[in-house]
Amino acid sequence: MRSLVFVVLALHAAASEACWAPPPKQLIGIDEQLGQAMDVAVGQVIGATPLGDQQVEYRFLVLEQLAGPAQKVFTVMGGPAERSDKDSTFDHHRDFAFWARGGGRTMNGSDCVIRPGFVVGNSYLVFLGSTPTWRSFEKIDMIDGIADPDDKWLAYVKARLAGTATGRVGR
Repeated sequence: MRSLVFVVLALHAAASEACWAPPPKQLIGIDEQLGQAMDVAVGQVIGATPLGDQQVEYRFLVLEQLAGPAQKVFTVMGGPAERSDKDSTFDHHRDFAFWARGGGRTMNGSDCVIRPGFVVGNSYLVFLGSTPTWRSFEKIDMIDGIADPDDKWLAYVKARLAGTATGRVGR
């Protein structure tokens, strides 16, 4: 009987730490995310400082400020970049998987918290100052020293933040 009690308690403890479904705020629609955007930048990761307990402070050089106060650098707290991280651009954000509900490269952990991982030297479109979503930290390729002008997510975000309409994938 005592063994059964320990097994039940262990299962309950494990279940209480698990994230059974991502919080709805992490899966909001693209237009809702852009409507809430207050601080958005394209930045290049220039440093990663491990802080222990699987936390990393990433330092970014701002390449282009799309919304929010002008800044030269910013930091994002995240987790260590691992091989399992999706550090892709979803074919320059043309892939339908990115645009579908739950698309994006950064998912929450088993505790429902998003801890993005980044590669030093790579560039990302980063949404700061609001609840992170799976699309808040998207990799953007650099071409001849500028953010990829053919990246569909970057083009869509720029157009929406500038107040002009634009189509999504394939439009």
